[in-house]
Order: sequence, then structure tokens, then C-alpha cells
Amino acid sequence: MENIINYYYNFYPETVSRMYGGYYFENKNVKYLLVELIVPPKEVLDIYEKLMSNNIHNYLVVYNKENTLVSTIDNKNYILFMINCMPNEILKFNEQFFIPISFQMDWSKLWSNRVDYYEIQINELAQEKRLILHSVYYYIGLAENAIHIADKYEKKVKDECAIQHYRMRVPVTKGEYFNPTNMLIDVSVRDIAEYIKSSFFLEKRDFSYYVDYIKNLNLTDITANLLLARLLYPTYYFDLFDEIILNDYEENSLIPIINNQKNYEIFLKEVYSELSLKHQIININWLRK
Repeated sequence: MENIINYYYNFYPETVSRMYGGYYFENKNVKYLLVELIVPPKEVLDIYEKLMSNNIHNYLVVYNKENTLVSTIDNKNYILFMINCMPNEILKFNEQFFIPISFQMDWSKLWSNRVDYYEIQINELAQEKRLILHSVYYYIGLAENAIHIADKYEKKVKDECAIQHYRMRVPVTKGEYFNPTNMLIDVSVRDIAEYIKSSFFLEKRDFSYYVDYIKNLNLTDITANLLLARLLYPTYYFDLFDEIILNDYEENSLIPIINNQKNYEIFLKEVYSELSLKHQIININWLRK
């Protein structure tokens, strides 16, 4: 990374650290983050323009020596941001933003493709992973429940989308939250669901903390069902699955998730019951109390 920073930006930092979703360094007391893009540059820059037009200036794009926003090396695209906030500070509730954008989502197709991918990985690469083999089909079952809900409601939600985040892992730092490359356009309940899942397995708060929060959300029948779908879809398990299969993470990293899954089932039933008080929720027999 130092070579890219030196060549394209004429910066020569003493240290470069992997954090906030990119490569962090300081130069003359100014904070920077170089990020490799995993989506087409236009998607990131379109979101960046939305942030700028809404006066959210926590990340500012830096032009390279060729006077372009995107630096390309070895067929990989990078953007350098100047960080205009304290990136290690924990985000406060009132510092979140809401920028609505009309968009047609397609969770069911994406999730179905992911399930197909995981089944291939199980057959080809995971046969020696006993913990995965004994647990993965349970989580595929949760994903199939989520797909069933999304397939029914996702086409009706075009006008209830907003800028959201790929993941909302606790604790949520400003460095991660305001990073435009961690953003996408999706249903406005995505961030809520991803935060709840991360908090549930890492912070282990009482159920009432999450249920009371959900109770006070301004949901429609459509977004209530999609919130349930997002809570059902086990990103917390599949993200670790990917790390174990692709990056040789310890398989035992799944144990805290698996050991807490029964509690999460009980929590999902509480959420289902609470949402059903105000909304027409799709019937899923095992969630009915």
C-alpha cells in the first residue's frame, strides 16, 4: 500500500494500518484512508455525491497526481479519502444520517445465489470442517425463511430505501460509519437489523433492549416484514464461514455464535410477536409463540 500512496499521492507516511475498512495513515497531522473498491467506482462516487449534497463532509475524496479520483494498479481500483472526523470515536445515536433514495432491491435473488454458493463450498472445501458440517444447514434454513419473506415484499419497497451500510458491527466507529465505501442503497431497515444482530452476539444485552427499540420504529407492513427477513438472514454466521473457508480463520470462532443460537431463536420469536401486534406479518410457523 505504501507504494500506491507514494506514487499516486506523493505522501510518505511512517506507518500504514489496516482499519476502518481500508489503509489508514497520517500525513502532516491529517488523517487519510486508502480504500480498495469492491464495487464499480461509480457506485461509490454516486453515494459520495449524495453525502456531499446533504452536507455530510466526514470523508473527502483526494485527487491523485493524475487529477483523477480513482487510482488503478494491477486492475484494482482505489480511492483516497481525507478523514474529517475523529475516526476512533464511537458513533452517537443522534449522529446517524437518513438520506432516502428510490431503489429496487433484490435480496431474494442475492441470498438464493449465496446459499447456492455456500452449498458448493461445503461440498468442495468444508468436508474436513466438522463444526461447519454440523451447523451450516441450520443457518441455510434461516436464510431460506428470509428469502421467502423477501421474495414476497421486496418488489413493493422501492420508495422506502435509503443510504445504508454493508455491515453495522458494534461498537460502531465514526471511521467505519462515515466511510462511503461501506455504504449502499437498500431498504431503510438494513442498518437497524445489522446493528441488532452484531450487538446481540457481541454485547448480549437483554431481549427487551432490542424489542423496545423495534417497538418504537415507524414501520409499514412492508418494512416490518423486511426487518424480520433481515434479522433471520444469518450474516453473522456466513461472514465467519467465508473467513474460515477463504482465509483460514479458526473454525472455533463459530462456537460463540452456535452456543448463543437458541437464545437468538427466542429473541426472533419475541420480535415476531411484537411486530405482529401492529403489522400484517407473513406466517412462519416456528416463530409463532
